[in-house]
Amino acid sequence: MFLLQLKYETLRLLRSPIAWLLLVVLAVSVGFGLQNGLYRAAEKQAAIGKMLDTQQADLEKQKMQADSIARKLKTVGGWWRDPTNVVVVGGVWRGGRVTAVEPMPQSILAAGMSDLQNDAWRLTLMGKEAWGGSELENPDNLSFGAFDLSFVLIYLLPLLVIALSFNLISGEREQGTLALQQAQPIGSGALFFQKMLARFALLGGLTAAIVLPGLALAGISLTSAAAWQTLGVAVLYSLFWFLVALSINLWGGSSAQNALLCIGAWLMFTLVVPALANMVAEKAHPVPSRAAFLNEMRAAETYIESKREGLLDDFYKTHPNYTKKPDDDKDWKDWYREDFFFHDFDKKFRDSIEQNHASKAERQAAFAEGLTVFSPALSVYQQMTDLAGTSHRALKSAEPLLDEAQKNWAAWFLKKFDADQNLTVADYDEFMKFPDRVTAAAVPVQHSGAWWLLLQCFVAWAWAWWSGRRKSLIFN
Repeated sequence: MFLLQLKYETLRLLRSPIAWLLLVVLAVSVGFGLQNGLYRAAEKQAAIGKMLDTQQADLEKQKMQADSIARKLKTVGGWWRDPTNVVVVGGVWRGGRVTAVEPMPQSILAAGMSDLQNDAWRLTLMGKEAWGGSELENPDNLSFGAFDLSFVLIYLLPLLVIALSFNLISGEREQGTLALQQAQPIGSGALFFQKMLARFALLGGLTAAIVLPGLALAGISLTSAAAWQTLGVAVLYSLFWFLVALSINLWGGSSAQNALLCIGAWLMFTLVVPALANMVAEKAHPVPSRAAFLNEMRAAETYIESKREGLLDDFYKTHPNYTKKPDDDKDWKDWYREDFFFHDFDKKFRDSIEQNHASKAERQAAFAEGLTVFSPALSVYQQMTDLAGTSHRALKSAEPLLDEAQKNWAAWFLKKFDADQNLTVADYDEFMKFPDRVTAAAVPVQHSGAWWLLLQCFVAWAWAWWSGRRKSLIFN
């Protein structure tokens, strides 16, 4: 009987031009979303490659100039132009080492937080700073987000499910075919179950037939865990909306009423609830404004400057080989020697302020993540960004590697500075081997979004069961 129901549902689908149109639109959207992800990744790689190639060419040019200066074949107009100067090449106000963060191969699945994450950083003697950045974009594009696979699954896939399910029962009741099916020599409950199972099997098969080829064409192996986990999320999300449409059908309304209620549910779960979740998270765990943060940093700068003289007195006491000079008698080495010593105190104090603000933002994000239970759209987004490696948690995994690279870079140059040495051609050959790319370790996928989605499907199933029992449309 199940195979007969499956054949019947398939024939109904084949005869529906609207269903064909929706399937084509969804397939094109999946392809476009994945292609857009590929284009975005390729564009970033091209920009990073161009940036690093330019850096390599500049260092090669500086290396030749340093060789000429060492041989007394060339002079420079000032220490700030000297390619043998440790501070100039190591980086304070210029120089340094541009290091790029390698994107994850599966980042094409969801943009996530990657559009807010810098692709490259300049490592200097004083720390690291964002470098390069993305080109200016249309503000409308930034406000609506990237059109990627996760966007298609979250917003467009439910519309296909609703279009094929809003008249699950009402359509057959209005056409008079429901009574004919109930006349079959099988219990109405079993008949209803097989009919719904056949319809969902058809929806799940169509979802797989659209998603899997798209992933394969985008270069994601169908034997990989990411491909099948993506398909699992899509099928689970389809199940949720199928159960919502079924519940609405079981209330006994007309097809037109069911369509309006299904669209209302789509608006509620994909747009209204996520917006409310963000608002609640902001109110429950407010983060100080950017202006407040800047005011705190200015106050910190004043406090730090007030401690400068006392700290420098301690420095010269512990380093008697250096002489504290009046400001007018100091040369650039004296200034930078004091700045390098003072930097550690400055950094610790500023980091404490940044950490305070960052911890509040983390608490807000964690609270907002807990509100995922109220929206399957948030569950899909959370799971897709986790799979793509573009979640906030995944992108933060690159920070320790960048910090370690900066420490190694600074330590190498500060050792030369303390020894009062100039850079040679051999030194260039050595520090040019420092890595210019950082690949973050793969963060284990937590599957928290998938578990939330499973719970939401169970709640939707319970609602469908209660609706059927309450209205007694099928089970009696």
